[in-house]
Amino acid sequence: MRKCLIVLTSSLCMTLGLAGGSLAEPRYDQGRQELEWVMQRLIEWLPGEWDSFPQVWYERNVRAPSQDGEHEHWFRTFARIDAPQVGDVVFYGQINVHGPNGPIMAGSQVLYKAVIDERLGAVNIFGQGPLNPGDYEDLHKRPQLWSEVRMRDPDSINCDWLWRRDGNQLFGVLQGNTVDKQAYGPGTCSFVSKRTDAEFRADAEWVLTPEQLWLYDNNWSGGFLFLGREDQTHIRLHRVRRYACNIADADGQRRVDAYDRGFDTIVKAADGKMLSLMLLRAEYPGRENVGLEDRLRLLLEGDATGAMIAAADESPKAAVIALKAHGIEAECRLR
Repeated sequence: MRKCLIVLTSSLCMTLGLAGGSLAEPRYDQGRQELEWVMQRLIEWLPGEWDSFPQVWYERNVRAPSQDGEHEHWFRTFARIDAPQVGDVVFYGQINVHGPNGPIMAGSQVLYKAVIDERLGAVNIFGQGPLNPGDYEDLHKRPQLWSEVRMRDPDSINCDWLWRRDGNQLFGVLQGNTVDKQAYGPGTCSFVSKRTDAEFRADAEWVLTPEQLWLYDNNWSGGFLFLGREDQTHIRLHRVRRYACNIADADGQRRVDAYDRGFDTIVKAADGKMLSLMLLRAEYPGRENVGLEDRLRLLLEGDATGAMIAAADESPKAAVIALKAHGIEAECRLR
């Protein structure tokens, strides 16, 4: 595990792992009943829409990591699909860049097969892209294709993805499925790629709750980091809730489908200026800039400057939020 969340610091974990692994190797005692609980929580918590824009907003407006700057904006979708040819419990996932209407990130379409492994004391998820991924874009919306989709080459999977319970959250780490593929310590996976003849190394850690998904996923090939961040920080995704917004502005009235993690649309003020209207549930700086407060806000901003002009503020899971300013009226209701 990258940061050895159980008991060790990262430097000590790496030292012991490289020294032989016996002292650093985790000793989990999660039995069948506990693992069935983990499986059920994965089934309940993982499916849905997740967006990282609240983290991006915070980093743009408050503070960004000093080394690598703000994180990428990902809209990530997971769905449980009925695909018995893949497994009993199967999820499909994909990443759209810059929101749900953005392009699908290359290589982000993945089929996940989840099984309980009592020997490892974990729910093991085997993940791999679908064969002919272009035929299965937005697979979560196309149930007529679920019975035919296949993993690209399931016999070539080199890493276990082990999920366990830690208090009221789940955490998952990649680990080589044989001892020789754990050369960098428990919770890592490395092997020589048949395609490139170079060492591939993965270091990944995901943490899941009903409302948030933190993920760190670094991949190296021949010592070169080609996926992930040098600062080893997590992308933090938030569960999305869908809203319907009625908007009246200088161009008339309309109804738009929206969501609470950074939906935005252009509106026209009474003086003809084009502004941006954003619906955003996020962790905003608290009063007197102490701590963070989870709030739902409807923000009216300058389209060119991004400066906030007006805002409405409600509790995080408010069913309705409304704003009236500069000749613009907007009301968003939970769908």
